[in-house]
Amino acid sequence: MTAEPIPASGAWRPGDEPGRRRFATLFSARPHVLEAGGRLGQVQVAYETWGELAPDGANAVLVLHALTGDSHASGPAGPGHLHPGWWDEVVGPGRALDTDRWFVVCPNVLGGCQGTTGPASDDPETGRPYGSRFPLITIRDQAVIEAAFAETLGISRWAAVIGGSMGGQRALESLVAFPDRFERAVIIACGAMATAEEIALCSVQIRAIQSDPRWQGGDYYDAPPGEGPHAGLSLARGIGQVSYRSELELDDRLDRKSTRL
Repeated sequence: MTAEPIPASGAWRPGDEPGRRRFATLFSARPHVLEAGGRLGQVQVAYETWGELAPDGANAVLVLHALTGDSHASGPAGPGHLHPGWWDEVVGPGRALDTDRWFVVCPNVLGGCQGTTGPASDDPETGRPYGSRFPLITIRDQAVIEAAFAETLGISRWAAVIGGSMGGQRALESLVAFPDRFERAVIIACGAMATAEEIALCSVQIRAIQSDPRWQGGDYYDAPPGEGPHAGLSLARGIGQVSYRSELELDDRLDRKSTRL
């Protein structure tokens, strides 16, 4: 039996099943200026929540996902969600983030591909995905968007912000930019700055993606199934796995006697 070709992109697009996603719209009245000078006329943020917000808003916890995560931090796979929540064992009744006590919020990051404005989103000027035309964004831009998003929920101060990896970078930036908006923070697997080695490894991953002819300069979102830059993305992900897994973990996972890696 022949397998169905893989979609060119795994991005969530308008018209797809939303699942548990909710959506907030920011900066409708004026373009938002980004740190590097680009502009976005309107920003949509996809997010999910668990628990109930207290009348005084004092029990709100912001969870920020890593690079390849999304807003589906907890919950089963199903329509709109190909996989169970990436932190399903942490968020829920009686768990570490007890949703009988806390109101937990997880937004998809700016530039992500699961409902928040990013390269897969339609450019209002062309009606086609931004792709290569999406402006350069920074961690600071992402933190600013998440601060504006909190205002749409009526949350002026978070009981905690929790982030791992790139989510930790955004949490750190938020603490610097908006210190009065957080009571506490939990930063996981994240340094205060990128090392030279980290930048070099990321550069190689970018080159791996761009070397795939099906990347098409970043304008592949309208390509038919099977025509996405899957080879380049797979190679980049492999490089990433080696860079952030410890030697002890890799030694445990890889069988030296095996002929396959």
